[in-house]
Amino acid sequence: MKRKIKYNQKGFTLIEVMITVAISGIILGGIFATYSSQQKTYISSDHLAEMQQNLRSATLIMSSEIREAGCDPTQKANADILVATSTQLRFTRDIAGHVLNPFQGDGDVDDANEDITFGFSPANDANSDGIADAGVANLGRDRNDGAGFQPIAENIQSIEFHYILEDGTTATTPTFSQLPEIRAVQISILARASAIDKTFINAATYTTGTGTVWGPFNDNYKRRFVTTTIHCRNLGL
Repeated sequence: MKRKIKYNQKGFTLIEVMITVAISGIILGGIFATYSSQQKTYISSDHLAEMQQNLRSATLIMSSEIREAGCDPTQKANADILVATSTQLRFTRDIAGHVLNPFQGDGDVDDANEDITFGFSPANDANSDGIADAGVANLGRDRNDGAGFQPIAENIQSIEFHYILEDGTTATTPTFSQLPEIRAVQISILARASAIDKTFINAATYTTGTGTVWGPFNDNYKRRFVTTTIHCRNLGL
């Protein structure tokens, strides 16, 4: 007598498979959405940190060196502010040590790093309005060392210099006779992110020391703005 063999025919139905696929899709979609959100947050934070670093770099360098404008230990170098406009600042300082006394100047401002200019280079701001021609540019420093303007901060959109005179009044572009009266420099800088953020619209405005309003730009770039006042401790001595 033949034995009947029973086969286990249990398995997944089409509906069960479809449900499993749907649930897996939801889970994977959630994972992707979380990853995408975290990535965007990271990129946005990275851009913000980059702008903050650029502004910090610019203000630290300019603050340190502008404070030395007019430094003239021997009283022979005639160190002073030479050019003061809303877009560029040029000054001299006698900081090269004398061969007999490294703690004194050498009586002139002919050495490298003694004739300083801050601002955009003419190549980046052809019409000298303090706004980068290409949208953003390197904020530069010319140290009279033959190298021309070298970057001190990247992705800077605008810069403005504003001057506080000895009597407390201010001037955006001091006259030649007012140059010796400058006692402090107020600097406004606007940095822009290196890439757009499609989820963001920048409708903000930024007001400089002179009251000039930059913006609104109504674009997808995030920006950071800073205004700092630097007192020139060697001027008026």
